[in-house]
Amino acid sequence: MALKLKRVLESRGVSLKEYSCLLGISEKTLYNKLMGFTEFTIGEFQKLKTVLPEYDVLYLISQDMERDSA
Repeated sequence: MALKLKRVLESRGVSLKEYSCLLGISEKTLYNKLMGFTEFTIGEFQKLKTVLPEYDVLYLISQDMERDSA
């Protein structure tokens, strides 16, 4: 799950609805990507980098082991 990405977006005041619009995908599709059911595309990685340039994209979408193991 890409919970790190979700938390960072929320801390910036960016809703999942706003972020899904930026990516040009539905909220359901974004949810599926965040939950790990489907993968992010290269284009989505590039857009993520423009929104959060100070973060490593792979870090943001990597599994959150602390939360996943709880």
